[in-house]
Amino acid sequence: GVEWIGNSLFRVHLLSNFGELLKILLSINIWKFIVGWINYSGTIINQNICENKILNRESKSIVSNLPTIVKEQRIDGNRGVYLNTRSRFILRYFSINQFIKTQSNLIHKRYLTSIIENKIDHAVLRFQMNPWFLTGFSDGEASFIVYVQKSDNVKIGWVTWLAFEINIIDKDLSILKDIMSYFGVGKIYHKSNGSCVYNVRSIEEISVIIAHFDKYPLLTQKQADFLLFKAVFEIIKSKDHLTEKGFHRVLGLKASINKGLSPELKKAFPNIIPIERSQLSCDSKVTEPNWLAGFTTAEGCFLVRIINKPNNNTQILLQFKLCQHIRDEKLFRSIVDFLGCGRVYLNKRSVDFFITKFGDISGILIPLFLKYPVQGVKHFNFLDFVKVAEIKKSNSPLTEENISSIRNIKSGMNYGRS
Repeated sequence: GVEWIGNSLFRVHLLSNFGELLKILLSINIWKFIVGWINYSGTIINQNICENKILNRESKSIVSNLPTIVKEQRIDGNRGVYLNTRSRFILRYFSINQFIKTQSNLIHKRYLTSIIENKIDHAVLRFQMNPWFLTGFSDGEASFIVYVQKSDNVKIGWVTWLAFEINIIDKDLSILKDIMSYFGVGKIYHKSNGSCVYNVRSIEEISVIIAHFDKYPLLTQKQADFLLFKAVFEIIKSKDHLTEKGFHRVLGLKASINKGLSPELKKAFPNIIPIERSQLSCDSKVTEPNWLAGFTTAEGCFLVRIINKPNNNTQILLQFKLCQHIRDEKLFRSIVDFLGCGRVYLNKRSVDFFITKFGDISGILIPLFLKYPVQGVKHFNFLDFVKVAEIKKSNSPLTEENISSIRNIKSGMNYGRS
């Protein structure tokens, strides 16, 4: 049938779906010569439908005369024309009115729905991310940020907002897509320096981030930053940051997060006392292999060393390394206990965890990451690491051909990987 909704004409298709009805609304836009385009090209007008009137989540469709079951996605994107915004469009199946000759090149003749988020297609979930993997990766790469900026638009003269960010190289974009798919919030941006950033800012979306880390807490001292960040979140949520007292409390919390207050804020508020950072209890330790896989994806290194000795005696060494701020020494020592191998080395400001014994690498480390894989570019470095281990394990002594193969593999690892 046909219905008028406002000033627009819509066709309501009633499809048989397991004995019940499913409604699909499509804008027809037939009077171009009177009202012009109702929809901007490549966008959709939001139509709200009561869910209790649409009980089915699947419908029957015919593709090339073959019955196919397809998921229906409810379109909830708002119409808007501005750069770098979300754009959703339905891929064409129903006929477009013949009066309109110009059709968006975004319309494809397929039974699919695509989402474009800042020019990144994240519709396909590549990796079902484990929540502990996400926490481990965040322990290495995530930032909890409190922004404070001068403004004449608010009574206290300063605006405050929060951001959860993960900034990594473009080659690992797939990891950010999986994280965004896991959380279901946020956006991904490309930067001119060859990196990409996953960013969550709205107070509603930040609550999703906080809920995750409440359930799957960070293990490094970054947990202290999270707790301070969460305290600021509660202040903003209650709108106390709009009062002088609440804003000063925000500044005290911000002073203890990351790099603290900016020179501008220190000058404007010289009497702010930083709130003491929470210290994790000494029993914080690694017990989850998925956490270790995530943290290794962020901070781990798979290294192959080739040492040329006299008399053409070439030695091949494999090493696994993790590095962190020295305040996480206890956590790193718990990795030794968890794996039953490796050693911890202290530097002036950092702590390193190493596995260098070939028996531990081939018997413990490699089986662990085959079962709980690292992700992104580092996964390919790990696979090359495994290739070298197999060559070394299967050939004793190593031949010139073996060594040449290892040199070739090593040249494409880490910084050598294009």
